[in-house]
Parts: sequence; structure tokens; C-alpha cells
Amino acid sequence: MSLAKTYPIRCPKCDHTQNVKLYDSINVAQEPTLKTELLENRLNRVQCESCDTSFRVDKPVLYHDADRNILIHWMPDTACSREEILDEFDDAMDELRSALPENTEPPRVRLVFTRVELIELMFIIEAGMEERVVEHIKYTIHTQNPARLPPSKKRLLLNVQDSTADELLFAVQDIETSELGEILRYPREVYRGVQKMYRKNSDEFVELFPGPYINARAVLIEDGGSAE
Repeated sequence: MSLAKTYPIRCPKCDHTQNVKLYDSINVAQEPTLKTELLENRLNRVQCESCDTSFRVDKPVLYHDADRNILIHWMPDTACSREEILDEFDDAMDELRSALPENTEPPRVRLVFTRVELIELMFIIEAGMEERVVEHIKYTIHTQNPARLPPSKKRLLLNVQDSTADELLFAVQDIETSELGEILRYPREVYRGVQKMYRKNSDEFVELFPGPYINARAVLIEDGGSAE
């Protein structure tokens, strides 16, 4: 079930405050229109009744796809640090597991910090791809191109929809401006080879990306002592 609550929201332009219904969680299997709103950047969007400014409220949202047994927490790291978010997330997951009936398969749970990460992960899961394999490939691309693709300044986003049977397409996004730049083409056959490695022995992949936040940039930035 999708859940929404009423929040007092202040307009960033004129400071007018109004009560607005915002979603805390969305169940896209039951209400696919909410998925459409998310993809079209209309979910939790507010129209100021005073100055008519339209703006999106980024707040924690639980994305639930029951058909694929996946839960994705979108937890914007604007109010507290990622370390604090991860600690709270672990506590919430412990409560979720203890609340599940016996013999119930627990859902896969993932964590993202931005809307673009959420949408990318949605498409990766729907395409039946392994997210750890995708992030391992991003990790490799970044490490092989440190000057061209410094992880503190550039993000790789897999364009699942425009990828082909022969190639995966990765868009390069500038972190500061959010603008999309060049497209990198990666042989899908190489992806399949890495996927076979993962399915045969996933330990190395899980050690590199232990989850629930599976992200190549985050690992590289932490290893290099850089900051976003």
C-alpha cells in the first residue's frame, strides 16, 4: 500500500507555507500511476498557492515493487550525513526482518541517495540485470580513466532503455551541474562474462559492494579519501 502524509511546506521562492500531501512510500505494483509520476518528475511536487512556483520536495520515500520483491529506500542526504543514514537504515532493516512472518522470503532491499540513482536502479532491476555487476563495470571504467572520469566530479549512469543487444550505453553526468555529457559504449558480451563470474562466485563483488548502498563512485571516493 502507498502511504502519504500532510506536511507543512515552505516555498523556496516566496517563503509561503502551505500544507501538502506528500508520499512516504509508493507501491508501484498496486498503483502504477505513481511510478509514472516518479519517472516524469511529478512525484511529491508542490505548486505554491501564493506565487505559483513549482518545486519538488526531496524527502525519504520507500519504493516498493512487490512483483519483483524489491524495496528501494530513497533517502536524500540533505539533512544528515550518509553515515547517520546508514546507521538508521540498518536499524530499520532489523525491525523489518523481525516483523516478517516465518517462512516469508524477505525482499531485496537497496538504498539510494538521489532520484537519478533510484530511477537507474529501477530500470536495471526491471531489465533483469545484476546491479553489482553494473557497478563493477562502472568501477572498472572509472579506474581505467581517472583523469577523464574522476569519480568526485563525474557519475556514470547506465541507460538501460537505449542500450542494445550488443552494447550497454553509459551516460556521463557532471556532478556539479547535473548535465549529461558524452555516451560511453560498453560491449554487452563483456557484461555477460562479468555476470558469469558473479554468479559463479559472488564473494568478491559482495566484498566490494556489501550493500545496501551499491555504488561504484562511493567506493572509489572512500578509497581515495575524496569528497563529493
